[in-house]
Amino acid sequence: MHIGEGKAVRAQEEVSVCDIPYSELLSRANKLKGEFQRLLHEAIRYPTVAPRDKKGLRECADAIQRQFEHNGFKVIQWGDPPIVYAERDVGAKKTLMCYHHYDVQSEGDLRLWKSSPWKMVVREGRMFGRGAIDNKGPCIGSLLGFKLVEDALGDLPVNVRFVVEGEEEWGSEILAKFVKKHRGLMKADGCVWELLSATKASVTEICPGMKGCLGISMTVGGPPGFPKVDAHSAYGGAIPSAAWRLIWAVNSLKNSDDNITIDGLSGLIRQPTKEDMAALRNYRGDIGQKLKDSHGIDRFLKNKKGLDLLKALYLEPSLSINGLESGCQGEIHSTIIPAKATAKLDLRLVPDMSSENVMKLLRTHLDKRGFADIGLTGSGYDAAKTPVTDPFVELVVQTAKEIAAPAPVNTMSLMPGTGPAYLFEPYTPFCCCSCYADMDKTYAHAANENWPISCMVNSIAFVARIAEQLG
Repeated sequence: MHIGEGKAVRAQEEVSVCDIPYSELLSRANKLKGEFQRLLHEAIRYPTVAPRDKKGLRECADAIQRQFEHNGFKVIQWGDPPIVYAERDVGAKKTLMCYHHYDVQSEGDLRLWKSSPWKMVVREGRMFGRGAIDNKGPCIGSLLGFKLVEDALGDLPVNVRFVVEGEEEWGSEILAKFVKKHRGLMKADGCVWELLSATKASVTEICPGMKGCLGISMTVGGPPGFPKVDAHSAYGGAIPSAAWRLIWAVNSLKNSDDNITIDGLSGLIRQPTKEDMAALRNYRGDIGQKLKDSHGIDRFLKNKKGLDLLKALYLEPSLSINGLESGCQGEIHSTIIPAKATAKLDLRLVPDMSSENVMKLLRTHLDKRGFADIGLTGSGYDAAKTPVTDPFVELVVQTAKEIAAPAPVNTMSLMPGTGPAYLFEPYTPFCCCSCYADMDKTYAHAANENWPISCMVNSIAFVARIAEQLG
């Protein structure tokens, strides 16, 4: 199944971009900075926190559709919030897909932002705004990468497909339904996953796999076990507190040594392969120091370093408390006994840990310890991997080495982050590529999110290079 009215006629004589030095691609990408910033300004101005910003999500999807159509793509929207599927079929032998998302994390405390999260502002060589790097900016970068290679060659060297969703941060349920209904649209010879970015002399990481993520909500409160409304704390010696109850339940999930203690969870974890461990041992660069510098910390959990730190980041599950809500909040102190308490957590999953099985284990774990009154809901997606030996992955690796030299390029089996790649795994190889420059104080998911202009320019040129060489 294709959208549109037919295939375009390919040029009779094709020029290989291999004859064009990367420095020229970079020069061409630099000339697109103004267009990039204009398009990013338009995308960022729409608040797109799913499922909160229904109007903003639809308006942003429409804006993205206009951007694609302006560049010759046939576009359909599907679902709500809409999947924006864009395609250009030029009759090429190979097809390159790009996955991106236009929904974003909540802006959080506005007092922490130096400028509005919903206005793209350039400061000190960086573009600030919610979605600048995760993931509105890279989506526009991929689009302009194809524009660059088409302008350089006179024709696109590959067919192009974009899948851009609006609830990546909220479980990708609409995307799962889209893939099930439109399997024929998902086939490709390679998929750019959210970002291809490498910068000269910056340590680079290529990840053809990613962890899964299970978002968990734990809630307790209300009659008959707890008050129907917050009670005066004068009765704290008699009336049960939902807040204490939740703390005790959450505390059962990890011990003081920071080990996950959910019964049976370790039995689901696939042991690292020889190839997984070889990738860690061959890692060149200091991701530990980069993380310390970016986040202002002086140590890691359990004082991990070296191989143990890399295993924790790239191969092992992790359990995080994302937030706690109960009773008195803010600066004013209220002497109350909370009637209700909620905890938001996420569990990063490695291969063989399915969201469904983990939720069953968690329910059993809580019930066994007397916490049957804790309400439990969860949604997410499982881990997925493309073999590191896949030709598309090898192409990205070789291109990254060309760009990043003399800095090392590391190929890791899994990335610490998460995305719905399991939906794409049956249809196309995929990988993500980023560099230390993309992680340097760019604050994805935090206040003052940004993307360096230099990284954006390299991303545009990188996508152009991959498109030509795949073709």
